[in-house]
Amino acid sequence: MATFAAGDAPTLGYHKIRGLAAPLRMMLYAKKQAHKSVAYGADMPDAWFGGDKPELQKKNTCANLPYVVDGDVVVTQSNTCALYLGAKLGIDAFGGDLVKATTNHTVLDQTMDLRNDLMKVVYPFGSTKTPEEFPEAFKKHFAKSASATLKKLEGFIGAGPFVLGADPRSGDFMLFEMLDQHVSIACELGEPPALTDYPKLRALHQAMKMRPELQAYFAAPCYRAWAQNNPVYTHYTGQPADFEYGDTVREDVKF
Repeated sequence: MATFAAGDAPTLGYHKIRGLAAPLRMMLYAKKQAHKSVAYGADMPDAWFGGDKPELQKKNTCANLPYVVDGDVVVTQSNTCALYLGAKLGIDAFGGDLVKATTNHTVLDQTMDLRNDLMKVVYPFGSTKTPEEFPEAFKKHFAKSASATLKKLEGFIGAGPFVLGADPRSGDFMLFEMLDQHVSIACELGEPPALTDYPKLRALHQAMKMRPELQAYFAAPCYRAWAQNNPVYTHYTGQPADFEYGDTVREDVKF
């Protein structure tokens, strides 16, 4: 199994929001892997587009957010980063079992479908143009496209609590974040609990929240205090009305 060399901490870069990097941060916290976090905020035009991105593209022309830097290697694309960290951290240790590896990859892809459908609702780039339209748009999303995907994922879980058993894999971390966002929005809008009709998904969500190795993550600002979506554009941040985005944060995360 490939691992991160002692003293050679990886870098994880993304927007200063939860978004697609939340599962990646969770994986690093779960394994107590020291790392450098770069979270691009309101000064993103300078810090990312005019700063780090051109430098990273010299090593990987596909460089985008999120990214993982591991020595001379620059990894990009959300699911690719999840699979890379899953392999390096021992989270996706399938012992050469192609069926298990494929099952995990399916969860990643199916969860991305769920995420992409939600983005059409929380951002004004789809049919939901204003914050006033957001509550009704979310209700329709949850009743139709989200419901269809959640039913698929519910049926994909075996004995549980996670998709492949007792321990979470990279796909479970991605799935948790999307479940958590749907739970948060439904609660904020006064809707019934989002996972009532999906007992296996509800059990997965609860099991992840209870993992001892993740309590530091759930207490960290990147989970508690950062917006779920980009506050420059989104209809829903998951934070109080007086929430402030702030500039880029670069920090060494140690355990």
